[in-house]
Amino acid sequence: MIREALILVAITLVAGVGSWLVRPDRLTLTPSPTAYEVDLPAPLISLDDALASYESGEHVFIDTRPDATLDTAIPGAFIVRTESFGDDLARAMDFVYPEDPLILYGEDDLLPVGDVAARFQARGYENIRIMEGGLASWRHAGGPIDGELTDE
Repeated sequence: MIREALILVAITLVAGVGSWLVRPDRLTLTPSPTAYEVDLPAPLISLDDALASYESGEHVFIDTRPDATLDTAIPGAFIVRTESFGDDLARAMDFVYPEDPLILYGEDDLLPVGDVAARFQARGYENIRIMEGGLASWRHAGGPIDGELTDE
């Protein structure tokens, strides 16, 4: 009887571990508006609309990536990061005004971009959008990046 109970426990454990190993991931680990309801301080702008805004020159682009450099950013973008927000904004203040329409972007994770957007709003900037997908999606869609050759 004890032997049969041990066999049933072993079968249950093997089946449980096996099903855990072969199941697909249920949710992504980074906040994504497609997987989670993400509460952001500014509305999202689609990649297509961001590209169109870039082409028309209607918006100022703000790179919020912690490791951002001007040679790996969207051409003309200003760098304003969470950890150095005050200093970065002071460097861009002669060029970025509260009435300017801003498009903020970062990596795939929207929370750091949202943090920078909230800080801009606290300083009186109201016309802010957050680009979906971040810089990797921009690059994949053919958007220009400083320091990279284009096919033009």
